[in-house]
Amino acid sequence: MTVKTTPWIFGGRISANARCRLFCLPHSGSGASQFVSWQKFLPPALDICPIQLPGRENRLREAPLTQIHRIAEILGAELKPYLDRPYILYGYSTGALIAFELARELRRQKIVPAVSLYALARPAPHLPQTKYPLHQLPDEMFLAGLTRRFNGMSPLILQDRELMELLLPTLRADITALETFVYQPETPLDCPIRVYGGSFDSTTTEDELRAWRIHTKSSFNLKIFPGDHFFIRSNQQSVFQAITAEIPGSRA
Repeated sequence: MTVKTTPWIFGGRISANARCRLFCLPHSGSGASQFVSWQKFLPPALDICPIQLPGRENRLREAPLTQIHRIAEILGAELKPYLDRPYILYGYSTGALIAFELARELRRQKIVPAVSLYALARPAPHLPQTKYPLHQLPDEMFLAGLTRRFNGMSPLILQDRELMELLLPTLRADITALETFVYQPETPLDCPIRVYGGSFDSTTTEDELRAWRIHTKSSFNLKIFPGDHFFIRSNQQSVFQAITAEIPGSRA
């Protein structure tokens, strides 16, 4: 099997023998590299396809995008050659919104629905955003607000001025995309939706996570794990087990 290369997938595993592909969409400010290690934990039957958005890691010189709908539109075109077999969409936080909009974009293109859509650490897309917007704040206030809200920025990174100068444009673009997202009503998706959240994530509530239910005609399940916005750090194995069980032909 020959598939055209695309900068939108980086550091993954593509095999002619895989039964399914997993497209991984990262949280704000992060890149595809966080998913590379997943190859060690997920079976060869599943291709790992980490999505690399512009403005980070090997695409650092490219301007980051600031509209979720535009990102989904581009991905819908770029991923077409990879949709020759069953696939799963996985998105974390801002990535969950992108995965959702990507699923709707692929439906417009008459692509077979995903095996499942995984939406982690993000309120349902139709809910109004209630947090104070950060994307237009001055740099120091912007970073302080991000740190308080998401609890995901290492103090060592924050103290490295040169590194922060590189990361700030991408961080601000991602938060802009998140905070300016406008939900547009459409028919619910045909694929199952799996929603995971942290028990003390300050960015969402259990009710806001459960509200994803209206976006699928298929099955829905919600799991709450102990932890904050980045609960995945101590619950990764449970997520891997759930994804593995969804591979067509697997014995769940």
